[in-house]
Amino acid sequence: MSTDPRRMPSTPTVPGRLLTLTVGPPAAGGTFVARHEGRVVFVRGTAPGETVTARLLDDPEKQADARFWRAEAIDVLEAGVDRVPTVWEEASVDGVGGAEWAHIALPAQRRIASEVMQELLRRAGVTSYPIEDVQVEPAPHDIDGLSSRTRVRFAVDGHGRVGMRPWRSHEVRDAGENPLAAAAIRDLRLGEWTAPEGTEAIDAVAPSAGPASVVLIGRELDPAAVEIPESWGDADVAVRTGRGLVPLRGDGTVHERVGERMFTVSATGFWQGHRRAAELLTEVVETTLRAPRGGTAWDLYGGVGLFAATAAEQVGPDGAVITIEGNRRASQLAGENLEDLAQVSTATADVVDWVRARHGGVDVAVLDPPRTGAGVELMGLLARAVRQRIVYVSCEPSTLARDLAAIEKAGWKIVDLRAFDLFPHTHHVESVTVLERA
Repeated sequence: MSTDPRRMPSTPTVPGRLLTLTVGPPAAGGTFVARHEGRVVFVRGTAPGETVTARLLDDPEKQADARFWRAEAIDVLEAGVDRVPTVWEEASVDGVGGAEWAHIALPAQRRIASEVMQELLRRAGVTSYPIEDVQVEPAPHDIDGLSSRTRVRFAVDGHGRVGMRPWRSHEVRDAGENPLAAAAIRDLRLGEWTAPEGTEAIDAVAPSAGPASVVLIGRELDPAAVEIPESWGDADVAVRTGRGLVPLRGDGTVHERVGERMFTVSATGFWQGHRRAAELLTEVVETTLRAPRGGTAWDLYGGVGLFAATAAEQVGPDGAVITIEGNRRASQLAGENLEDLAQVSTATADVVDWVRARHGGVDVAVLDPPRTGAGVELMGLLARAVRQRIVYVSCEPSTLARDLAAIEKAGWKIVDLRAFDLFPHTHHVESVTVLERA
C-alpha cells in the first residue's frame, strides 16, 4: 500500500463516507473535478465553484493506488453562480437518472459542455480546426429544454411499479411527471399504472405524426395479460418478448415527419430523441454534404433512411446512394421509406465490413454511428475511399475526438464543426463535423 501523502488520505475513508469538497472544472461524463488530500475526485450532482458534502462511491482500501475516486454530492454548502432550482425534483440528489445537470442554468450547461468538448478535442490532438470556435448551440425554439424528449424508457420492478432507475442502481423509483418528456408521454400517466407480471421495462414514444406508442418489454411477458388502460387513449400498444414484437394495437411502428417526407420507424427502433433533432440535423447535413449532381454517396449507419433521403435529392435521379445499416428491420424500413427514390439502394451489413469490401470510391459520405463512434479503422477506410467530403454526425464527443484525430493523420481536415444541445439537462452533446481533404 502506497504511503505517498499525495495519493493516500491521512485518515481512513470508506465507501459512503462524507467528504467536504471544493469543486473545480468539468470533466467528461457529466462530472466535475475536486481534490481530497491530493487525490482527484470526480463528483456528480454539483457545479463549478461549489463547496459540497459528497458521498464517496469507491472503496479506497481496495483502490489504494487508484489515480482518482468517484463521489456524489448530497448537500451544497456553498452554491456556485450556475446553480438554479432543479427542473425535475425526482432526478435530484439520490434520485432517478436522466437529468444530471437539471440543477444548472441552461446557458451554463451549454457553456460547460462546450468546455468539455473543446478539452476532448485538444487531448485527442485535433489541430485542423480552431477548437475555441466549438460552442454548443440550443435546438431551434428550445427555450427551457422541457417537454423535448420524444422517447423515454421506464423501468418496472417486481411488483409492477413503473418508474426509473437512479444512476448505477437497479432500484426502481418514482419519476414524477418527468418534465423533460413530451406531453404525449406524460399524458400516458405510466407511473400510476401497475404493469402485468413479467414486464421489465416500457418504451414510450411521442412521434411527430400519429398517436403515441407504448411497448411493454419482458422476455417472458404474456401479451394476453396486458389490459390497456383508458389513460393511454388511442396510443398504439405492443409487447416485445424474447420471441419478438407482438402488436396489440397498431402495427408496431411509429411515423415521423421531416419536411415533406414521412418515415416509418419501428416502435422500438432508433430515432433522434429530441423533438427538433431530426429536422435540425437534416438541415445541417443538407447544407454541408453537397453531393454532386449525378454523383455517388454512402449513408453509413443509415437507420431508416433519414440522411439517405437528403443525399438522394442532391445526387438526383442519375446519381446513386447506398444506405448501410446493421439492423435488419431498420434497413427494411429504409427501403420502404425511400421506395420512391430509384437512385437509393439499401444494404444490411456491418458498416466496417461493408466499407472494407468496397473496391471503388465514392464522392461523399455521411455517417451517424452509435456512441462508440466510427472507430479508427473505418476512418482510415473512408479517408481512402471518399473523394470529396465526409459529414460525421456524432452523439459522443470523446469518440468523435478520437476519430477526427485519426482522419487528420490520414490527410483530411475539419472545415466545419457544429455542436447542439439535443439532450437538455444532461451532459450529452450531438454534433456535425464536415471533413475535406487537406
